[in-house]
Amino acid sequence: MKRPNVLLLYTDQQRWDAIHCSGNSYILTPNLDRLAREGSLMAGAFCNTPVCMPSRQSLLSGQYPSTLGCTTNGIEMREDVWTLPRILKLYGYQTASIGKLHFKNHANRDHREPHPHYGFDTLILSDEPGCYDDAYIKWVAEKDSSQVEACRVSTPPAWQGEPIVKQPRNTHEPYTFEGPEALTHTAFVAEETLAVLQRRNPDQPFFAIAGFYAPHTPLNPPARFLEMYDPDELPLPHFDRTTDSVPWEGMALSDDHWRRIKAHYYALITHVDDQIGRILDTLRETGLHDETLIIFTADHGEHLGDHGLIQKGPPGLDSCAHVPLIVVPPRGMLAAEFRTRTAGGRIFDELIEAVDIAPTILDYCGVQVPTSFQGRSFRPLLEGRPYRPRTSAYIEFRDPFRSSWKTVRTRAYTYSLYTLGRNTNPALARTGELLYDLEQDPHQTRNVAAEPAYLSDLQEMRAELARRWFTVEAQTPLRTGPY
Repeated sequence: MKRPNVLLLYTDQQRWDAIHCSGNSYILTPNLDRLAREGSLMAGAFCNTPVCMPSRQSLLSGQYPSTLGCTTNGIEMREDVWTLPRILKLYGYQTASIGKLHFKNHANRDHREPHPHYGFDTLILSDEPGCYDDAYIKWVAEKDSSQVEACRVSTPPAWQGEPIVKQPRNTHEPYTFEGPEALTHTAFVAEETLAVLQRRNPDQPFFAIAGFYAPHTPLNPPARFLEMYDPDELPLPHFDRTTDSVPWEGMALSDDHWRRIKAHYYALITHVDDQIGRILDTLRETGLHDETLIIFTADHGEHLGDHGLIQKGPPGLDSCAHVPLIVVPPRGMLAAEFRTRTAGGRIFDELIEAVDIAPTILDYCGVQVPTSFQGRSFRPLLEGRPYRPRTSAYIEFRDPFRSSWKTVRTRAYTYSLYTLGRNTNPALARTGELLYDLEQDPHQTRNVAAEPAYLSDLQEMRAELARRWFTVEAQTPLRTGPY
């Protein structure tokens, strides 16, 4: 059989509603909108941990973060895990990852040193947009050495070497990219992805990840894209200062400041969309489009001022756990019946988890799904075949010996159970619950866990968390004998 190519367009820190086709009339994403018209928009997609490393490890292994042992940043991917590229290589695939992968810690690593391949034949790695001497900075230097410093950004706060101090890198401190538009990290990922596709062996299918760093902080879009947005026209974040109840203090920024943040964030996404357009145009021009399974998604979202918060993290509210997901099947390689059933432009609101993406890819590639994978293929849903929808999305986070969160998100409610501060000061350790009624409070600003009227709903969501917790629990190591 001829197996389809697979292209994963993977952004970082992009909210589910930060694409025009999801109903956001303020943001400009013409290429992603076109992709959704060709395929399906999965409107109910959620990551399984709303931070980078565990989410990425989970998606590419089909296992929950707790099974992998990585439930927060700073825990590296084990090299013995069966990842998608390792499996697909067994079936003749050429495998490549360009840009951000973030399987290993990068704040204390020399980025000139070789990196474990994790099953990738080609690994053009750059986990940050310009603060390390990595593949991106080398690419800029080869293009125009005079622009290297203009393309550099400040090192992250956790960086353990000599810091680079340039512009701020927090969500609430946006600025304009200083270098040429053609030399952004986003342009680097697109150009290197195109180069990999051009160098491919046409007799082998490919699995390629275009790992865009944007719209992760720093919020530094090129000027041309920033000029497309008028901050005064953008809506404010969803934050009810009288009822919003999260177990931390929200940021107190002015309305104008929040709008300026959103303009920069949207501009970064429009720049990514523009570069994705280059990749999609090449697929069409070379005749690869109809032979390629194309998936666009993000590792997690961005609060972007919702609840008075920025960036991401627990408890798994929609602003940082609900992610965009577009799937375009390799229509030219499907049976006529399924080509008809997978007509483009459809929107599905069934709950999908990030762990479901890997088994779906293997399903389209004609590869059996290993028992280690905990997700399940949603290809039957796309093709109108029998499919049992999920009752909830399961979202988890644990900072070892510090805090732990478990969240389940159904169509009607979001429920979180948490414990905080266990090792820093046991006297201050506390547990709590959050319950949001999504019909009455779609933006999750009012915690009703303590309200008597919601007692039966609270009990049902507690039971749903317990059910999901048992199904997520790792079943390895296996028994090797009767006793």
